[in-house]
Amino acid sequence: MPRLRKEPYLYKRAARRNNDGKQTHKATFVIRDGEQEIPTRCGLADVGRAQQILREYTVKKYTDKPLKKGLDEESVFIADLLRYYLEANKDWIEAMNGANRRWTIKQFARLNDFWGGLTVDQVNKANSKKYQENRKPNVARQELVILRAVINFGASEGKVKLALQHNYALPPKPQPRMHYLSLKEAIALYKAARRRQHTFNGVVTRRVAEHVARFIVFALMTGTRSERISKASFHEEAGRPWIDLENGIFYRRADQEHEIHNKRADPIRIPDRLLRLLRKWYRQDKRDGVPGYQYLIHYNGRSVDCRKAFYTLKNTVFTEERARQINRHVLKHTCVTWLLQEGATVDEVAAYVSTTPEVIRKVYSQVIPGANANVNAVFSGKRVGQIRLRRTVEEPRAN
Repeated sequence: MPRLRKEPYLYKRAARRNNDGKQTHKATFVIRDGEQEIPTRCGLADVGRAQQILREYTVKKYTDKPLKKGLDEESVFIADLLRYYLEANKDWIEAMNGANRRWTIKQFARLNDFWGGLTVDQVNKANSKKYQENRKPNVARQELVILRAVINFGASEGKVKLALQHNYALPPKPQPRMHYLSLKEAIALYKAARRRQHTFNGVVTRRVAEHVARFIVFALMTGTRSERISKASFHEEAGRPWIDLENGIFYRRADQEHEIHNKRADPIRIPDRLLRLLRKWYRQDKRDGVPGYQYLIHYNGRSVDCRKAFYTLKNTVFTEERARQINRHVLKHTCVTWLLQEGATVDEVAAYVSTTPEVIRKVYSQVIPGANANVNAVFSGKRVGQIRLRRTVEEPRAN
């Protein structure tokens, strides 16, 4: 029976000297792959870099090969599955805005750096714990969830046969506190955006945050995710959410767009008050010939993601402590909270913001009117906690 060929590994090559005993080459790490020796140019003190080069070599060696179907776990490298997943979902990646796309690519790159040279059967608690070292728990959890999705996707496509129960050792999911804006805070944020101006030599040149003001109003009144607001258009365009001003409908998801199961984007009817405002913005910008007038959030002639501008704005309006609690997603929390406080039902709110009633009850239970009403009634009673005992009087025995 032929011997199995060893996988590439690091080997310490001793320093080399000439006939006079003078050192001509320092001791270095090399990669041994069968009969081949591949130099790493790393000295013995640079073991971390040498290990990184070994992983890159292993990944490159195996990702150049097409991924076959029906292979066992010990025969499928995770780098192959990562590549296959990205190729299969390239439309989803391309549809992301710049910041989200860069972050997603970095996540896959970090996964590939560590896991790429490992096979599927090596996904276990020990390797997962090693991967989590010196990483923030929330970031590590997100990336391990991606890894699990990639492997399961490969299995569903018949690229790997899963025979083991893998332990990803996910860090516990954080339970952050849900923050929302008061009406006073929302007005202050909107006014600050409307009034923010650029000056040159003490002279006001233009307002620089009107697009942020529009973003705030639209997010507060629709509860839509930031990336969809930033890409929304008043014209029906491929790859963009569409605001139908004629019929008053906001199609959150672009036509033919791949929708992630946990980030629904159902169409909604735009509230009349907001619809009048949207028609006004569009009419005025078009009349004045403003470049980019066809987009809801536009700046310098193009649709923009106002993440940095919002960050700057919140730090000028709120205290340092309060500003740390506020981000753009808080606007969605605020929309849901206001709707619930004003008497909209859980089902109505869930449909309006494209989520499920279960999520609404779980995240916003503390602001739902009437929640825990029976508990409140009990603890509001005058004699709560007191047990009423019947007073028994012992009758004298008859002689």
